Amino acid sequence: MFETTLRSICFWGSAGCFCWEGKTVDEQESAAKPLDSWVRKLSEEEMPIFAQTVGEINKILANEEYSSLALSRIILQDPSMTAKVVKLANSAFYNPGGTAISTVSRAVVVLGFNAVQAICISIMVIETMVKGRAKERVMRELARSIHGATQAKSLYPSSKDAASEEIFVAGLLCNLGQMAFWCFSGDQGVALDQALRASPGDAGDIENEVLGFKLNNLTTALAEEWHLSPLVADALKGKASKDPRSKYIDLGQRIAREVENGWSGPAIKALALEASKLTGKAVQDVGEMLQNQAREAVERAKAMGASHAARLIPVPGAEPEDADSTWDGPDAPVWCEPDPLLQLKILREITVTLASRPELNVLLEMVLEGIHRGVGMDRTVLALVTPRRNLVKAKLALGANRVRFQDRFQFELGVKPVNLFGRLMEGNEGVWVSDYDDPSLKGLLFGGLFEVINRAPFVAQPVVFGGTPIGLFYADRFPSGRAIDNDTFDSFKLFVQQANLGLVQIAKSRVS
Repeated sequence: MFETTLRSICFWGSAGCFCWEGKTVDEQESAAKPLDSWVRKLSEEEMPIFAQTVGEINKILANEEYSSLALSRIILQDPSMTAKVVKLANSAFYNPGGTAISTVSRAVVVLGFNAVQAICISIMVIETMVKGRAKERVMRELARSIHGATQAKSLYPSSKDAASEEIFVAGLLCNLGQMAFWCFSGDQGVALDQALRASPGDAGDIENEVLGFKLNNLTTALAEEWHLSPLVADALKGKASKDPRSKYIDLGQRIAREVENGWSGPAIKALALEASKLTGKAVQDVGEMLQNQAREAVERAKAMGASHAARLIPVPGAEPEDADSTWDGPDAPVWCEPDPLLQLKILREITVTLASRPELNVLLEMVLEGIHRGVGMDRTVLALVTPRRNLVKAKLALGANRVRFQDRFQFELGVKPVNLFGRLMEGNEGVWVSDYDDPSLKGLLFGGLFEVINRAPFVAQPVVFGGTPIGLFYADRFPSGRAIDNDTFDSFKLFVQQANLGLVQIAKSRVS
C-alpha cells in the first residue's frame, strides 16, 4: 500500500504539500484504514475458505509443476463441491456433446483444466453469495457478474481456448468487492443502501463518502490479498489497462449494466457499435449476439445454481421468472454413501478412459475416486512403494484430515517383525480387518501406522504390476463410525482389480 502511494503522489501547491487523487497523504492513509479493515474482515472472518480454495486453484494454474490432478484433489476434499462439479460437467452448457462424466478426474480430462477451474470458482462465488444477508443487492451484483462474464467470453475472438475461460473467471470476480460487501455489510450496508437510494449521483462517489473507499477498490485489494488472477485488477482499469483482454471484460460488464435500462436505448446501441469495432462483426450481427448471450447467461446462472440471479438478467421479450436461488436437490452428505449405480458409472468411465491410452496417474486417481465416492468410504489412500523398495508411502488421499493423514501414512518393507501391511505387500490379495484380536492376525505387529489409522477397521489391497506389488489402496470409515460389510469389501476389491488390469493395458499400449 505504501509503495503504491509513493508511485501515485504528485506535488501540489507552493506549500509543498504532496497529494494523491486530490487528497493529502495523511488523508489517504486515513482512507486506507477502512479498506484494510474490510480486507481483514473478509479474509479472516467471513470468507476464509473461499480465499484459501481460490488461492490454491490459482496457485496450480500459475505453477507449471502442478498437474490437473492437483485440481481434482482440491475439489474432492469437499463432497458438496464434488457433486456440483460433476453435475455442471454434465450440463449442456459445458458438455454440449453429452459425454457422460461421473468423476472429477474425468471432468478435467474431457473439459480441460481451465473449464473445470471456471466451474469451481463459479460454484464458490455462488455458494458464498446466496448465503449472504443483503439478498437483493447481492443477487443484483451476481447477475451482473455472470451476465458480464458471459458477454466478455463471447466477445473474445477465440471463445474455445484457455484464455477465454480466464476472461470468464475474471469477469465473474470483477464485482467481488461489491458482492462480498453486501453479503457481510451489516449496519454499514444499511447506511450505504439508504445513501444510494436517496441520491442519483455516481455510486463510487457515494461509496467513498459513506465507507471511506470505493467498492471497486475492495475488489482490487481482495484480488491482491487472495492472489487472484492479475486480470481481475486489470479489468477494473477499463481502457487504461495494458492487458488487451481487459477490454473484453470491461465491455462485457458495461453491457450487463446498461441493458438493465432496456435493450433499445441509445447507450446500448453505442455499446453494440463499440463491440462491432472490437470484433469486426456487423452492428446488426453484434446486437443479435449480445441478446443471445444474455439468454445463455440466464441458462449458465441456472446451471450454476443461481436461479434468483438468473431472473435478474435482462433478456429481450422474456417474462420474469419466480425462482429460488438454490441448487436443484440437497447438498451432498458429509460422508459419501455407497452408491452401486455410481460405482457402475465410474467403472464404465475407467474402461472408456483406458481405451484412450491414459496416463497412469489418471487411472489410479479415478480408481481412488471410485472407491471414495462410489463405495462410500471416509478415508481413502493410494500408497506407492518408493524407488528403493524399502518404504510404502501415501501418494494420494481423500477424506477427513486428508493432508495430515497422507503425511503420516507410511510403513517400512523388509523389516522384522513384519506388520500386517508388510505381509499384505507379499501377495496380491485384499484384506478386510474388522477385529484386531482375530487369531489369524496373531504374531503380526500393530504399532506405528496402526496408531495413525486409529486402529480402525479397514480394507486394503495391493496394486500389482508384472506380478510385483507396487503399492496399495486403503480405505476405512473410522471418522463416521459406519460399519464395513461384505458388499463394501467386494466393491472395493472390484475397483482395485480394475486398477491392476488397467496397469497391464497401459503397459501394453506403451510397448505397441
